[in-house]
Amino acid sequence: MDLRNNQITIGEILEYPEAKALLKKEFPEVANPFLLSLAHDMALASILELAKDRYPQEKIAEVLTRLQAM
Repeated sequence: MDLRNNQITIGEILEYPEAKALLKKEFPEVANPFLLSLAHDMALASILELAKDRYPQEKIAEVLTRLQAM
């Protein structure tokens, strides 16, 4: 998947069933429909900025690598 230098929106990522499943598996606490609807039009870069203090950078990097490989 082309993450377009992290400018892809969360909504665009969620159009891919495999990516949606990966995000729900790795970040189940934020994968509820309400939060996803709030983040739908946000760029991945914005979400990464919010997540940097909540999740280990290694985990974030691993998920990004897996998304790029899809």
